[in-house]
Amino acid sequence: MRKTCKVTVNEETFVANVGDLLLDGAIMNGVELPHDCRTGICGTCRVRRVQGKVFGGDEAGSDMIHACQARIVSDLKIVTEAVPDPVSLSAQVTHLARLAPDVVGVTMEVEKPLDYLPGQYCNVQFRGLPTRCYSPTYPLQRGPNPRFLHFHIRQLPDGVVSTALGTTIRVGHRVRLTAPYGHAFFRPKHRGGTVLVSGGTGFAPMWSIATAAITERPERELIFVVAARDLPSFYMDRALCRLALFPNVTIVPVVTEPQAISSAFRSGLPTEHLPNLSPNDIVYTSGAPGLTDHVARVARAAGARCYADPFVSNAKHDETTNLMSRLAGWLDSGSAPTLAPQHEPPQPPQPPPQPRRPAPKMRTPQETREYAPRFARTEISNSR
Repeated sequence: MRKTCKVTVNEETFVANVGDLLLDGAIMNGVELPHDCRTGICGTCRVRRVQGKVFGGDEAGSDMIHACQARIVSDLKIVTEAVPDPVSLSAQVTHLARLAPDVVGVTMEVEKPLDYLPGQYCNVQFRGLPTRCYSPTYPLQRGPNPRFLHFHIRQLPDGVVSTALGTTIRVGHRVRLTAPYGHAFFRPKHRGGTVLVSGGTGFAPMWSIATAAITERPERELIFVVAARDLPSFYMDRALCRLALFPNVTIVPVVTEPQAISSAFRSGLPTEHLPNLSPNDIVYTSGAPGLTDHVARVARAAGARCYADPFVSNAKHDETTNLMSRLAGWLDSGSAPTLAPQHEPPQPPQPPPQPRRPAPKMRTPQETREYAPRFARTEISNSR
């Protein structure tokens, strides 16, 4: 007879066999645990272990575990964070804009507003094409409209979906969204420092978190390390200049390829320009797995909390679309339009902006060791 263990998730308790995956045990017993990829990458099923032991799925020096990878080996008590339940929505493409040589901004109108937390992502299926994971983001210009979602999508040479932007996928293309997912979302009411690190289109979820953080506390101390491959790929400059208006915000722009045009940009990898962290900090990072893994290790060594959103690309040889889905895609497509120049879709009338002081130049610290004096450790009460 197999040994059983008692598992408590928040206030619900069930019995599972030793060796069962925590996620499977919860689902089989009717206990809701958010999940998506089931490979330990997305972080959606990440929960905090309060008591007990698991085999696998845990992080060294952390009480957080991935329920899809952790096997039950003792009685357990775990807690989860309150997140919106995933829903399925229909949408349609309303705008395509060329943000950078290999990045397209896609705006979609949804049938009803999507309840999600800044930093979470959506499973997006353009009709006739495979599903992909993209993070909705705050608009680069103007304010948000709850009926529209904005995405930054990098076009890969072998990408089935991304190469269809502007050809098969055009204005009016129908979309199915399932969301929200992901664990790397904004945590409000944090009284320490906030550090954001993004690479490429990993900027999208980090931009959502940045705007949410500053909206919650305009005096918040925030460092944003933003990396792109080269200067033409640095499409977020105007948005970052607006963020730099706030007195305690430091922007660290990084390009990985050498350039001699502007001294405002750091060279090298974004991981070479991380600030000195402390246990009072909270870190959010998004981009290639190598970047997010490195940032998470640095944060863990400093005792800081870190929430990572790794981006994993999908190559053509991984696709398994069938004839009917391809036919649906052909029916959705018409003549191949060109991408519009970068600008935002029409927005509803907005009140005139309040007068503000002239924008300062983007601040960039000179050396990593000089972050410490600028990154104040004083705690400030919330002023929501």
